Amino acid sequence: MDFLSIQNRARFLDIWKKASKDESLEGEEALFGKIMIEHSEFHSLFNLGEAAFEIDFAGRREINPFLHTSLHAVVEQQLASHNPQEVEQAVQATLARGETLHEAIHRISGILAEVLFEAVQKNRPIDESLYLKKVQDLIA
Repeated sequence: MDFLSIQNRARFLDIWKKASKDESLEGEEALFGKIMIEHSEFHSLFNLGEAAFEIDFAGRREINPFLHTSLHAVVEQQLASHNPQEVEQAVQATLARGETLHEAIHRISGILAEVLFEAVQKNRPIDESLYLKKVQDLIA
């Protein structure tokens, strides 16, 4: 694993230590801590501490909790900033169909993951119009 990945995971684990002990977090760290606490399915991995640095999620069936938390945070930040508006509209439409806010965020973060994956695979910039189109499909 490269230095940047280790550094990112170390930051996550530092946030996890504080969040799991209900210590004060602010700003982006508070958002990440809240998301990490909400995802109890990842707690055992976060509790591994530095041993989690060695896990390579590429090609595995299990979800990468670090990536999942990051994507979840991006969507929550988009909602908080009301930008893009399509994200907020998609959440409202999803809620109107009886899904929870958490489920709506997961739907949108899944779309974001697809668009990001495609950009990486094709070595191209992120196609924002594709992201917005797929998000708009949730509104209909």
